[in-house]
Amino acid sequence: MINVYINHPNPHITIHQNSDCGLIHAHKSAAESRTVKLLISNLSQELEKFIEGEYKFNATKEFNDMWLEISLGDLAFEIAVVLFIVAQLGKSYKQFKGMSPSIHC
Repeated sequence: MINVYINHPNPHITIHQNSDCGLIHAHKSAAESRTVKLLISNLSQELEKFIEGEYKFNATKEFNDMWLEISLGDLAFEIAVVLFIVAQLGKSYKQFKGMSPSIHC
């Protein structure tokens, strides 16, 4: 499983491979962050939401960031899904166009 932080106003995307990473806990606040869980059982439905632009981003507190919890059983597949999501976001938000996620831990 990986945890991915997406920030819009300060455009960056960070992949955390270790769920015990201190930065996850430092930045994750239920009041400020949306969390989307991607599993084998809901992968196509969640990806469709990114394709259709259902997940919105802007500079307001409720839409400025998002956490993805991706658990697909294969690290390379999980990272490929992140890259696909970034490409979809880049179609609607110039801040994400061509962005490469960083890997923190």
